[in-house]
Amino acid sequence: MAATESAHPDAKTSTGVEELASLGVRARTIERPTKEKEAQQILARAFQEKRTVLPCGGGTAMGAGILPESVDIALDMTAMNRVLVFDPQNLNLAVLGGITIDAINKYLADQAKGFFLPLDPPFSHRATIGGVYAANSSGPLRLRYGAVRDQVLGVRGADAMGREIGFGGKTVKNVSGYDLTKFFIGSGGSLGLITSISFRVYPLPEAASLCDLIFDAVEGLEKFLAVLRKSVWVPSAVTVTEISAMPGGPGRNGPRYRVLIGFEGHGQAVERQNRDLLKLGQEFGGRGDARLGREQMVHALRSAVNPDWGTGELLTLKISVPVSRGVGTLAALQKFSKEMRTEVKTVLFAGNGILLMCAGNLRVENAPRFLTGVKEIGKAAEGFTAPVCGSRTFLAAWGSRVEPSISHSILRPLKEKLDPAGIFPPVIA
Repeated sequence: MAATESAHPDAKTSTGVEELASLGVRARTIERPTKEKEAQQILARAFQEKRTVLPCGGGTAMGAGILPESVDIALDMTAMNRVLVFDPQNLNLAVLGGITIDAINKYLADQAKGFFLPLDPPFSHRATIGGVYAANSSGPLRLRYGAVRDQVLGVRGADAMGREIGFGGKTVKNVSGYDLTKFFIGSGGSLGLITSISFRVYPLPEAASLCDLIFDAVEGLEKFLAVLRKSVWVPSAVTVTEISAMPGGPGRNGPRYRVLIGFEGHGQAVERQNRDLLKLGQEFGGRGDARLGREQMVHALRSAVNPDWGTGELLTLKISVPVSRGVGTLAALQKFSKEMRTEVKTVLFAGNGILLMCAGNLRVENAPRFLTGVKEIGKAAEGFTAPVCGSRTFLAAWGSRVEPSISHSILRPLKEKLDPAGIFPPVIA
Protein backbone atom coordinates (compact mmCIF):
# COMPACT_ATOMS: atom_id res chain seq x y z
CA MET A 1 0.00 0.00 0.00
CA ALA A 2 1.47 3.32 -1.08
CA ALA A 3 0.98 6.33 1.17
CA THR A 4 1.57 9.94 0.16
CA GLU A 5 1.08 13.44 1.51
CA SER A 6 1.78 15.19 -1.79
CA ALA A 7 -0.16 18.26 -2.83
CA HIS A 8 -1.33 18.58 -6.39
CA PRO A 9 1.12 20.83 -8.29
CA ASP A 10 -1.71 22.91 -9.77
CA ALA A 11 -3.36 23.35 -6.38
CA LYS A 12 -4.18 27.05 -6.90
CA THR A 13 -7.80 27.37 -7.95
CA SER A 14 -10.58 29.87 -7.40
CA THR A 15 -12.32 29.15 -4.14
CA GLY A 16 -15.81 29.29 -2.73
CA VAL A 17 -14.93 32.04 -0.28
CA GLU A 18 -14.02 34.25 -3.23
CA GLU A 19 -17.58 33.80 -4.51
CA LEU A 20 -19.34 34.62 -1.23
CA ALA A 21 -19.74 38.35 -1.82
CA SER A 22 -21.29 37.80 -5.27
CA LEU A 23 -23.60 35.20 -3.73
CA GLY A 24 -24.83 37.69 -1.13
CA VAL A 25 -23.02 36.23 1.90
CA ARG A 26 -20.97 38.37 4.29
CA ALA A 27 -18.16 36.50 6.05
CA ARG A 28 -16.61 38.16 9.10
CA THR A 29 -13.56 35.88 9.20
CA ILE A 30 -11.92 33.44 6.81
CA GLU A 31 -10.03 30.42 8.12
CA ARG A 32 -7.91 28.14 5.89
CA PRO A 33 -6.94 24.87 7.57
CA THR A 34 -4.33 22.67 5.92
CA LYS A 35 -4.79 19.59 8.12
CA GLU A 36 -7.72 17.74 9.66
CA LYS A 37 -6.59 18.57 13.18
CA GLU A 38 -6.53 22.29 12.35
CA ALA A 39 -10.10 22.13 11.04
CA GLN A 40 -11.23 20.36 14.21
CA GLN A 41 -9.58 23.04 16.38
CA ILE A 42 -11.27 25.85 14.42
CA LEU A 43 -14.66 24.21 14.94
CA ALA A 44 -13.99 23.61 18.64
CA ARG A 45 -13.19 27.30 19.15
CA ALA A 46 -16.24 28.35 17.12
CA PHE A 47 -18.47 26.18 19.29
CA GLN A 48 -17.03 27.60 22.50
CA GLU A 49 -17.43 31.16 21.22
CA LYS A 50 -20.89 30.46 19.71
CA ARG A 51 -19.78 31.48 16.23
CA THR A 52 -21.37 30.18 13.01
CA VAL A 53 -19.34 28.36 10.33
CA LEU A 54 -19.86 27.95 6.59
CA PRO A 55 -17.66 25.27 4.93
CA CYS A 56 -16.53 26.31 1.43
CA GLY A 57 -14.84 24.33 -1.33
CA GLY A 58 -14.42 25.40 -4.94
CA GLY A 59 -17.69 27.34 -4.98
CA THR A 60 -19.30 25.31 -7.76
CA ALA A 61 -22.40 24.14 -5.85
CA MET A 62 -22.96 26.74 -3.14
CA GLY A 63 -26.70 26.74 -3.73
CA ALA A 64 -27.05 23.08 -2.75
CA GLY A 65 -27.19 24.19 0.87
CA ILE A 66 -28.89 27.19 2.45
CA LEU A 67 -26.70 30.29 2.22
CA PRO A 68 -26.84 32.56 5.28
CA GLU A 69 -26.90 36.34 4.93
CA SER A 70 -23.84 36.50 7.15
CA VAL A 71 -21.53 34.00 8.81
CA ASP A 72 -18.88 34.39 11.49
CA ILE A 73 -16.34 32.03 9.88
CA ALA A 74 -16.04 31.02 6.24
CA LEU A 75 -14.01 27.82 6.31
CA ASP A 76 -11.93 27.61 3.13
CA MET A 77 -11.14 23.91 2.67
CA THR A 78 -9.14 24.19 -0.54
CA ALA A 79 -5.76 24.12 1.20
CA MET A 80 -6.60 20.58 2.41
CA ASN A 81 -5.78 19.25 -1.04
CA ARG A 82 -3.56 16.21 -0.54
CA VAL A 83 -3.70 12.54 -1.41
CA LEU A 84 -3.35 10.51 1.77
CA VAL A 85 -3.26 6.84 0.76
CA PHE A 86 -3.54 5.02 -2.57
CA ASP A 87 -3.93 1.24 -2.63
CA PRO A 88 -3.81 0.15 -6.29
CA GLN A 89 -4.26 -3.54 -5.51
CA ASN A 90 -7.57 -2.95 -3.73
CA LEU A 91 -8.52 0.00 -5.94
CA ASN A 92 -9.14 2.54 -3.20
CA LEU A 93 -7.85 6.03 -2.54
CA ALA A 94 -8.06 8.35 0.47
CA VAL A 95 -7.77 12.12 0.10
CA LEU A 96 -8.35 15.28 2.09
CA GLY A 97 -11.69 16.95 1.39
CA GLY A 98 -10.33 20.06 -0.35
CA ILE A 99 -8.64 18.37 -3.30
CA THR A 100 -10.33 18.92 -6.67
CA ILE A 101 -11.74 16.20 -8.91
CA ASP A 102 -9.28 17.06 -11.67
CA ALA A 103 -6.35 16.90 -9.25
CA ILE A 104 -7.48 13.45 -8.10
CA ASN A 105 -7.72 12.17 -11.66
CA LYS A 106 -4.38 13.68 -12.63
CA TYR A 107 -2.76 11.89 -9.70
CA LEU A 108 -4.47 8.59 -10.54
CA ALA A 109 -3.61 8.78 -14.25
CA ASP A 110 0.09 9.02 -13.35
CA GLN A 111 0.05 5.85 -11.23
CA ALA A 112 1.30 2.62 -12.88
CA LYS A 113 -0.92 1.90 -15.92
CA GLY A 114 -3.38 4.57 -14.89
CA PHE A 115 -6.58 4.78 -12.84
CA PHE A 116 -9.50 7.20 -12.58
CA LEU A 117 -12.37 8.32 -10.37
CA PRO A 118 -15.62 8.42 -12.39
CA LEU A 119 -16.99 11.64 -10.92
CA ASP A 120 -17.33 14.45 -13.46
CA PRO A 121 -19.44 17.33 -12.10
CA PRO A 122 -19.43 20.77 -13.73
CA PHE A 123 -16.23 22.77 -13.21
CA SER A 124 -14.32 19.67 -12.13
CA HIS A 125 -11.11 21.73 -12.07
CA ARG A 126 -12.64 23.67 -9.15
CA ALA A 127 -15.07 21.20 -7.59
CA THR A 128 -13.56 19.69 -4.44
CA ILE A 129 -14.28 16.10 -3.44
CA GLY A 130 -15.74 17.29 -0.13
CA GLY A 131 -18.02 19.74 -1.93
CA VAL A 132 -19.09 17.10 -4.46
CA TYR A 133 -19.96 14.81 -1.55
CA ALA A 134 -21.85 17.53 0.34
CA ALA A 135 -23.80 18.62 -2.76
CA ASN A 136 -24.30 15.13 -4.23
CA SER A 137 -22.91 16.40 -7.54
CA SER A 138 -22.44 14.15 -10.53
CA GLY A 139 -21.98 14.23 -14.28
CA PRO A 140 -22.48 12.15 -17.43
CA LEU A 141 -20.40 9.16 -16.23
CA ARG A 142 -23.02 8.54 -13.55
CA LEU A 143 -24.86 6.44 -16.15
CA ARG A 144 -22.31 3.63 -16.00
CA TYR A 145 -20.51 4.12 -12.70
CA GLY A 146 -23.19 5.49 -10.42
CA ALA A 147 -23.31 8.59 -8.22
CA VAL A 148 -21.22 9.68 -5.24
CA ARG A 149 -22.86 7.13 -2.93
CA ASP A 150 -21.69 4.34 -5.24
CA GLN A 151 -18.03 5.42 -5.05
CA VAL A 152 -17.56 6.39 -1.39
CA LEU A 153 -16.15 3.79 0.98
CA GLY A 154 -15.61 5.86 4.10
CA VAL A 155 -15.66 9.42 5.38
CA ARG A 156 -13.92 11.24 8.20
CA GLY A 157 -14.98 14.63 9.50
CA ALA A 158 -15.80 16.76 12.50
CA ASP A 159 -19.02 17.65 14.24
CA ALA A 160 -20.07 21.13 15.38
CA MET A 161 -17.97 20.81 18.56
CA GLY A 162 -14.83 19.91 16.63
CA ARG A 163 -14.92 16.25 17.62
CA GLU A 164 -13.70 13.75 15.05
CA ILE A 165 -16.39 11.57 13.53
CA GLY A 166 -15.94 8.74 11.08
CA PHE A 167 -18.20 6.35 9.24
CA GLY A 168 -18.10 3.87 6.43
CA GLY A 169 -16.00 0.91 5.40
CA LYS A 170 -12.59 2.52 5.77
CA THR A 171 -13.10 3.81 9.32
CA VAL A 172 -13.88 2.29 12.70
CA LYS A 173 -15.76 5.09 14.47
CA ASN A 174 -19.43 5.77 13.97
CA VAL A 175 -22.35 7.67 15.46
CA SER A 176 -24.51 5.21 17.31
CA GLY A 177 -27.74 4.33 15.55
CA TYR A 178 -26.91 5.83 12.14
CA ASP A 179 -24.97 4.81 9.03
CA LEU A 180 -24.03 8.36 8.09
CA THR A 181 -21.98 7.59 4.98
CA LYS A 182 -25.07 8.01 2.81
CA PHE A 183 -26.99 10.55 4.91
CA PHE A 184 -24.20 13.14 4.73
CA ILE A 185 -24.28 13.01 0.92
CA GLY A 186 -26.22 16.01 -0.32
CA SER A 187 -26.54 17.54 3.16
CA GLY A 188 -25.07 20.83 1.92
CA GLY A 189 -22.66 21.23 4.83
CA SER A 190 -25.49 21.43 7.36
CA LEU A 191 -24.64 18.35 9.44
CA GLY A 192 -20.87 18.45 9.82
CA LEU A 193 -17.54 19.10 8.15
CA ILE A 194 -16.08 16.53 5.75
CA THR A 195 -12.29 16.45 6.15
CA SER A 196 -11.25 13.28 4.27
CA ILE A 197 -12.88 10.68 2.05
CA SER A 198 -11.90 7.24 0.78
CA PHE A 199 -13.48 5.81 -2.34
CA ARG A 200 -13.11 3.14 -4.98
CA VAL A 201 -11.27 3.89 -8.19
CA TYR A 202 -11.02 2.10 -11.54
CA PRO A 203 -8.24 1.15 -13.98
CA LEU A 204 -8.25 3.27 -17.12
CA PRO A 205 -10.12 1.37 -19.85
CA GLU A 206 -8.29 -0.23 -22.75
CA ALA A 207 -10.21 1.89 -25.26
CA ALA A 208 -12.79 4.66 -25.32
CA SER A 209 -14.76 6.51 -27.96
CA LEU A 210 -17.30 9.24 -28.52
CA CYS A 211 -20.26 9.10 -30.89
CA ASP A 212 -21.41 12.60 -31.86
CA LEU A 213 -24.87 12.76 -33.45
CA ILE A 214 -27.13 15.62 -34.56
CA PHE A 215 -30.92 15.31 -34.69
CA ASP A 216 -33.22 17.90 -36.28
CA ALA A 217 -36.45 16.65 -34.71
CA VAL A 218 -37.44 15.79 -31.14
CA GLU A 219 -39.51 12.83 -32.35
CA GLY A 220 -36.57 11.09 -34.01
CA LEU A 221 -34.33 11.78 -31.03
CA GLU A 222 -36.83 10.33 -28.54
CA LYS A 223 -37.26 7.17 -30.63
CA PHE A 224 -33.49 6.77 -30.93
CA LEU A 225 -32.97 7.11 -27.18
CA ALA A 226 -35.82 4.68 -26.43
CA VAL A 227 -34.17 2.02 -28.60
CA LEU A 228 -30.77 2.76 -27.06
CA ARG A 229 -32.16 2.27 -23.53
CA LYS A 230 -33.56 -1.15 -24.45
CA SER A 231 -30.45 -2.29 -26.32
CA VAL A 232 -27.57 -4.48 -25.12
CA TRP A 233 -25.14 -1.58 -25.45
CA VAL A 234 -23.56 -0.27 -22.26
CA PRO A 235 -22.61 3.37 -22.80
CA SER A 236 -20.64 5.18 -20.14
CA ALA A 237 -22.45 8.45 -20.78
CA VAL A 238 -25.25 9.91 -22.90
CA THR A 239 -25.79 13.67 -22.99
CA VAL A 240 -28.24 15.76 -25.00
CA THR A 241 -27.96 19.51 -25.59
CA GLU A 242 -29.83 21.92 -27.83
CA ILE A 243 -27.79 23.69 -30.48
CA SER A 244 -28.67 26.56 -32.78
CA ALA A 245 -30.42 25.87 -36.06
CA MET A 246 -28.17 25.90 -39.10
CA PRO A 247 -29.04 28.75 -41.49
CA GLY A 248 -30.51 27.17 -44.62
CA GLY A 249 -30.01 23.69 -43.17
CA PRO A 250 -32.45 20.89 -42.29
CA GLY A 251 -33.13 22.32 -38.84
CA ARG A 252 -33.56 25.96 -39.91
CA ASN A 253 -37.16 26.11 -38.66
CA GLY A 254 -36.40 24.92 -35.14
CA PRO A 255 -33.73 23.77 -32.72
CA ARG A 256 -31.37 20.89 -33.32
CA TYR A 257 -30.14 18.48 -30.71
CA ARG A 258 -26.63 17.14 -30.17
CA VAL A 259 -26.21 13.71 -28.60
CA LEU A 260 -22.84 12.62 -27.20
CA ILE A 261 -22.45 8.95 -26.34
CA GLY A 262 -19.31 7.66 -24.68
CA PHE A 263 -18.20 4.04 -24.75
CA GLU A 264 -15.38 2.40 -22.79
CA GLY A 265 -14.03 -1.15 -22.81
CA HIS A 266 -12.09 -3.47 -25.09
CA GLY A 267 -10.96 -1.97 -28.37
CA GLN A 268 -12.90 -4.22 -30.75
CA ALA A 269 -16.09 -3.96 -28.70
CA VAL A 270 -15.87 -0.16 -28.65
CA GLU A 271 -15.38 0.04 -32.42
CA ARG A 272 -18.28 -2.34 -33.06
CA GLN A 273 -20.60 -0.34 -30.82
CA ASN A 274 -19.61 2.83 -32.68
CA ARG A 275 -20.55 1.37 -36.04
CA ASP A 276 -23.83 -0.06 -34.80
CA LEU A 277 -24.80 3.13 -33.00
CA LEU A 278 -24.11 5.38 -35.98
CA LYS A 279 -26.26 3.11 -38.12
CA LEU A 280 -29.07 3.25 -35.56
CA GLY A 281 -28.85 7.03 -35.41
CA GLN A 282 -29.24 7.28 -39.18
CA GLU A 283 -32.43 5.20 -39.02
CA PHE A 284 -34.02 7.94 -36.88
CA GLY A 285 -32.70 10.95 -38.78
CA GLY A 286 -29.42 11.42 -36.94
CA ARG A 287 -26.09 12.15 -38.57
CA GLY A 288 -22.60 12.36 -37.17
CA ASP A 289 -19.38 10.49 -36.59
CA ALA A 290 -17.37 8.59 -33.98
CA ARG A 291 -13.93 9.35 -32.58
CA LEU A 292 -11.61 7.07 -30.65
CA GLY A 293 -9.69 8.13 -27.55
CA ARG A 294 -10.64 8.68 -23.93
CA GLU A 295 -9.20 12.18 -23.81
CA GLN A 296 -11.51 13.27 -26.64
CA MET A 297 -14.48 11.62 -24.93
CA VAL A 298 -13.81 13.29 -21.58
CA HIS A 299 -13.20 16.69 -23.19
CA ALA A 300 -16.42 16.58 -25.22
CA LEU A 301 -18.53 15.50 -22.24
CA ARG A 302 -16.99 18.23 -20.10
CA SER A 303 -17.78 20.83 -22.77
CA ALA A 304 -21.38 19.63 -22.84
CA VAL A 305 -21.73 20.00 -19.07
CA ASN A 306 -19.77 23.16 -18.32
CA PRO A 307 -21.58 26.47 -18.87
CA ASP A 308 -19.86 29.29 -20.69
CA TRP A 309 -19.91 31.64 -17.72
CA GLY A 310 -18.05 31.83 -14.41
CA THR A 311 -19.74 30.33 -11.36
CA GLY A 312 -20.17 33.73 -9.72
CA GLU A 313 -22.55 34.80 -12.52
CA LEU A 314 -24.54 31.57 -12.59
CA LEU A 315 -27.85 30.30 -11.45
CA THR A 316 -27.69 26.52 -11.82
CA LEU A 317 -30.67 24.24 -11.27
CA LYS A 318 -30.99 20.45 -11.29
CA ILE A 319 -34.23 18.96 -12.56
CA SER A 320 -34.77 15.22 -12.04
CA VAL A 321 -37.51 13.62 -14.14
CA PRO A 322 -38.45 10.11 -15.33
CA VAL A 323 -35.99 9.00 -18.01
CA SER A 324 -38.68 8.86 -20.69
CA ARG A 325 -39.61 12.52 -20.01
CA GLY A 326 -36.08 13.89 -20.34
CA VAL A 327 -36.07 15.11 -23.95
CA GLY A 328 -39.52 16.68 -23.67
CA THR A 329 -38.47 18.48 -20.49
CA LEU A 330 -35.28 19.73 -22.16
CA ALA A 331 -37.30 21.13 -25.06
CA ALA A 332 -39.80 22.78 -22.70
CA LEU A 333 -37.05 24.40 -20.62
CA GLN A 334 -35.30 25.79 -23.69
CA LYS A 335 -38.55 27.17 -25.11
CA PHE A 336 -39.47 28.80 -21.80
CA SER A 337 -36.01 30.39 -21.49
CA LYS A 338 -36.30 31.93 -24.95
CA GLU A 339 -39.70 33.34 -24.03
CA MET A 340 -38.07 34.83 -20.92
CA ARG A 341 -35.16 36.13 -23.03
CA THR A 342 -32.78 34.45 -20.63
CA GLU A 343 -29.54 32.93 -21.89
CA VAL A 344 -29.27 29.35 -20.64
CA LYS A 345 -27.32 26.19 -21.24
CA THR A 346 -29.16 22.98 -20.41
CA VAL A 347 -27.75 19.48 -20.61
CA LEU A 348 -29.72 16.26 -20.23
CA PHE A 349 -28.11 13.11 -18.87
CA ALA A 350 -30.36 10.98 -21.03
CA GLY A 351 -29.82 7.69 -19.24
CA ASN A 352 -30.63 9.15 -15.80
CA GLY A 353 -33.34 11.74 -16.42
CA ILE A 354 -31.23 14.49 -14.85
CA LEU A 355 -31.03 17.97 -16.37
CA LEU A 356 -28.59 20.71 -15.37
CA MET A 357 -29.78 24.17 -16.38
CA CYS A 358 -27.42 27.15 -16.12
CA ALA A 359 -28.68 30.73 -16.57
CA GLY A 360 -26.01 33.31 -17.17
CA ASN A 361 -27.83 36.65 -17.49
CA LEU A 362 -30.96 36.36 -15.38
CA ARG A 363 -32.22 39.75 -14.24
CA VAL A 364 -33.22 40.08 -10.59
CA GLU A 365 -36.70 41.35 -11.43
CA ASN A 366 -37.30 38.34 -13.70
CA ALA A 367 -35.99 35.74 -11.25
CA PRO A 368 -39.27 34.90 -9.42
CA ARG A 369 -41.15 34.24 -12.67
CA PHE A 370 -38.23 32.30 -14.14
CA LEU A 371 -37.79 30.07 -11.10
CA THR A 372 -41.53 29.45 -10.82
CA GLY A 373 -41.68 28.51 -14.50
CA VAL A 374 -38.79 26.05 -14.25
CA LYS A 375 -40.35 24.43 -11.18
CA GLU A 376 -43.68 24.08 -12.97
CA ILE A 377 -42.03 22.46 -15.99
CA GLY A 378 -40.28 19.97 -13.72
CA LYS A 379 -43.46 19.24 -11.80
CA ALA A 380 -45.44 18.73 -15.02
CA ALA A 381 -42.90 16.05 -15.96
CA GLU A 382 -43.39 14.35 -12.56
CA GLY A 383 -39.96 15.59 -11.50
CA PHE A 384 -38.28 17.58 -8.75
CA THR A 385 -36.22 20.77 -9.10
CA ALA A 386 -33.44 21.86 -6.74
CA PRO A 387 -30.82 24.62 -6.87
CA VAL A 388 -27.14 23.83 -7.35
CA CYS A 389 -25.57 27.26 -7.42
CA GLY A 390 -26.92 30.79 -7.16
CA SER A 391 -27.00 33.93 -5.08
CA ARG A 392 -29.19 34.51 -2.04
CA THR A 393 -31.08 37.09 -4.11
CA PHE A 394 -32.36 34.29 -6.31
CA LEU A 395 -32.59 31.44 -3.80
CA ALA A 396 -33.61 32.99 -0.46
CA ALA A 397 -37.27 32.15 -1.06
CA TRP A 398 -36.66 28.87 -2.87
CA GLY A 399 -38.28 26.54 -0.36
CA SER A 400 -37.60 22.83 -0.04
CA ARG A 401 -34.41 21.46 -1.59
CA VAL A 402 -35.23 17.85 -0.69
CA GLU A 403 -38.38 15.82 -0.35
CA PRO A 404 -40.17 17.03 2.84
CA SER A 405 -40.49 13.47 4.18
CA ILE A 406 -36.70 13.04 4.05
CA SER A 407 -36.17 16.35 5.80
CA HIS A 408 -38.55 15.66 8.69
CA SER A 409 -37.73 11.99 9.26
CA ILE A 410 -33.97 12.00 8.67
CA LEU A 411 -32.21 15.36 8.29
CA ARG A 412 -33.83 17.25 11.16
CA PRO A 413 -33.20 14.50 13.75
CA LEU A 414 -29.58 14.25 12.58
CA LYS A 415 -29.18 18.02 12.79
CA GLU A 416 -30.49 18.06 16.36
CA LYS A 417 -28.07 15.30 17.35
CA LEU A 418 -24.94 16.54 15.56
CA ASP A 419 -25.37 20.33 15.61
CA PRO A 420 -27.90 21.38 18.28
CA ALA A 421 -26.35 24.85 18.60
CA GLY A 422 -26.71 25.62 14.88
CA ILE A 423 -23.01 26.19 14.19
CA PHE A 424 -23.38 24.97 10.58
CA PRO A 425 -26.01 26.24 8.09
CA PRO A 426 -29.62 25.04 8.47
CA VAL A 427 -30.65 21.70 7.00
CA ILE A 428 -31.71 21.85 3.35
CA ALA A 429 -35.44 21.61 4.01
